[in-house]
Amino acid sequence: MARPLRIEYPGAFYHVINRGHRQEAIVLDDQDRQRFLSDLERMAGRFHVLIHSYCLMTNHYHLILETPEGNLRRAVQWLNVSYATYYNRRHRYAGHLFQGRLKAILVDAGTYLEALSRYIHLNPVHAGLASPAWEYPWSSCRHFVESRKAPAWLEVNRILAGFGRTGTVARQRYAAYLSEPDATNPSDDMVGGSLLGSKSFVQWVKDTFLSASRRDQEIPDLKTLKPRAPVEAIVRAVAERLRVSSERILTRGRKRNRARDITIYLSRELSGLSCQELGRRFGGLSGAAITMRHNLVVRQMAKDRRLTEDISHARRRLMNN
Repeated sequence: MARPLRIEYPGAFYHVINRGHRQEAIVLDDQDRQRFLSDLERMAGRFHVLIHSYCLMTNHYHLILETPEGNLRRAVQWLNVSYATYYNRRHRYAGHLFQGRLKAILVDAGTYLEALSRYIHLNPVHAGLASPAWEYPWSSCRHFVESRKAPAWLEVNRILAGFGRTGTVARQRYAAYLSEPDATNPSDDMVGGSLLGSKSFVQWVKDTFLSASRRDQEIPDLKTLKPRAPVEAIVRAVAERLRVSSERILTRGRKRNRARDITIYLSRELSGLSCQELGRRFGGLSGAAITMRHNLVVRQMAKDRRLTEDISHARRRLMNN
């Protein structure tokens, strides 16, 4: 069986679904539910992820995530490991809490975001756990309908903006939207089990991320690739962001050369070249030295927000070219 398509880029939206191993429960009481939401908040802050909707059910969860830094896998993996470690310790449970690979559907937010949010929020209604949907306490729905202030880690404005110019009107219309008949699952329109979007969005994904030699085949069988960018383009993007010369980036000898380190990091991530080839491009470094520089930047990003912003800006510029 082909592995699911997994494409990450800055600004991507996803519908993330993860279920308990063998469909077993992932929460047993309200303490577990509170802990899951706490971990969700921590994930948002730690990985700078935007959470647009969520719903925690007994044996699975749904999220709509936006990843400004293109780090879906790292963020959700951290969430699952953090919560599973807590659950196993508290309940003296041994084994896998979640099933194998999570399901992450890349979403065309301009077309499907509102409908997907409605589908997620109606899960408890369809399961007979609440009616109306905003009475279910373990989803984001109440923050879309009621006037109470949403938590800082939950982004409600993007979706509500499509329902009215004022908060009161938008919330009323969203509540009415939840009550409309035939609220089908928008994921029924998925392409290849991994993409949810218009024809133009699907074509853009294929043209940007998938290998040209197999681009016209069915998506589950396509070889997935990270977006590629030539080293020269990466150098220009970083030089413009940090207002330094290309020579400063490419020349060896300077200590604490932030622009050079960022460029090496992005080149290893995006160029597709081997570490040995990158070493030659950066003045005769060894492949091991390239790896060490890359790993140093990874560690620094966890505590240097400005560094993360500089990298994200340069990456977005490369993606939009």
